[in-house]
Amino acid sequence: MIENRFISSLKSRSGSENNRLGSGCIVFLFILALISITICSKSSPLYPLNNWDDANCFYTVGRATLNGQVMYRDIFEQKGPWLYFIYMLASLISGSSFFGAYIIEVLSFFAFLVLCARIILLFCDRKAVLLMPLLATTVCTAPAFEQGGSAEELCLPMIAYGFYVGLKSIVDEKPVTKREWLLVGITSGAVLWIKFSLLGFYLGCGAFLVFYYIKKKWHRELITFLLMLLLGEAIISLPVFAYFLINGAMRDLFDVYFYCNIFVYSVRTVDNRFLAVILNLFEGTKSFLYSFGFGCALMICGGICLFFRSKRLFGFLLCTSISTFLLIYVGGRRYIYYSLILSVFASLGIVFIYKLLQLIPEKKPNSPGINTAFGCCMLGYTLMTSLIWSPNTYMMSYSKEDMPQYKFAEVISQTENATILNFRFLDGGFYTASGILPSCRFFCGLNIPYATSEQDRYVRDGDVDYLITRDKPIYYDNYELILSESFEAHKNEFTEYYLYKKTDS
Repeated sequence: MIENRFISSLKSRSGSENNRLGSGCIVFLFILALISITICSKSSPLYPLNNWDDANCFYTVGRATLNGQVMYRDIFEQKGPWLYFIYMLASLISGSSFFGAYIIEVLSFFAFLVLCARIILLFCDRKAVLLMPLLATTVCTAPAFEQGGSAEELCLPMIAYGFYVGLKSIVDEKPVTKREWLLVGITSGAVLWIKFSLLGFYLGCGAFLVFYYIKKKWHRELITFLLMLLLGEAIISLPVFAYFLINGAMRDLFDVYFYCNIFVYSVRTVDNRFLAVILNLFEGTKSFLYSFGFGCALMICGGICLFFRSKRLFGFLLCTSISTFLLIYVGGRRYIYYSLILSVFASLGIVFIYKLLQLIPEKKPNSPGINTAFGCCMLGYTLMTSLIWSPNTYMMSYSKEDMPQYKFAEVISQTENATILNFRFLDGGFYTASGILPSCRFFCGLNIPYATSEQDRYVRDGDVDYLITRDKPIYYDNYELILSESFEAHKNEFTEYYLYKKTDS
């Protein structure tokens, strides 16, 4: 009996006419985003510094670009130009801290939650929004969230918008509007120029919707779909091409962002190409389960909902989630933050939970006061679970004075117009703490072979005043060790940092 009622509730129709968010829901979701990012991201003012290597790379390139250096040509990093444009904005807001990045993270996560809520309301009534803290906590406390400010995190609202548009078209059995296709083009173009390995979603989404349009005989709408998509892509790509054309660096754009990432950055564990792909995906699956296990459970629950609701919806979910997963992990690298982009599909797990809760008989109708009280309890749940489960909160107990970045910056500041080099490891936040811009193209260690040889040359030639290394001391005749500091860079994981100064000889 209960099983039949549950399956029947999953099959119940809703539609986009019921997925309008009221002002109360918007305020609720903004507070939820504010709590989640403030507690879980090291970019938050509650932390002395976001010491994550990747976030500091983005921030350093953003600062350098804002100060006239040309990305890729003058300063080498491998992510897309729109990511650095975003971090340029962050450095405009706050040039000596991650506060600007924190503001952008809050707004980005708020947009993601709003879009996920609209996805949920395609299948549920508005009370389901009160369960959104379950999704927010799952995303922000997962190891995949890392330490805040990743490309995956900033792309979440863009992927969520495409997912919402596709689901809405199938639920309503209506073509996507011109305006929506234009926005999908703009958002997919942004993903292209932030991190193109996240484009897997759009490959699956596009393939499914083309087939769906043909089956529905929406041939004229299909032409509109393609034209508006291309127009959106062109709009978001225009600033990129304008920037590199003006600076005479178009070749650097394609050499670094495309060639380097596709042919140099990817790895193969065996010589056989097919077997290498299989092994990459197998290891990627293990990484995904470790870094986003609760999110995976929500994805499975969401899949169950769509399976019973509509085979077409279920096919769309399978097509987009599998294509997203494949493009993320096929290259062989599997950093824990890679799986965060799959959070978009976890949103459907809230539908499953809400439909289960609807099986509980109500003794009396819910009043607005009860709903408000429940919403406040759920925000309190978010606050407590974020403090307890986030792997980053240990660092709230540290101050700037405890951190090697600021201790080294104090010493470096004694040298007028000092230059520094983050040697053989990713940007550890020393440029950020000292306020110094890189003077070398390869300003930190990268997963690129010739970056190492170039950094060795900088040191042999004595091109910088100070070197910072991590974990292993170095021995060069023209540099001497002047300071070393140990710090808990990750929870219960201590790292040793070394500061070297160029000798007079």
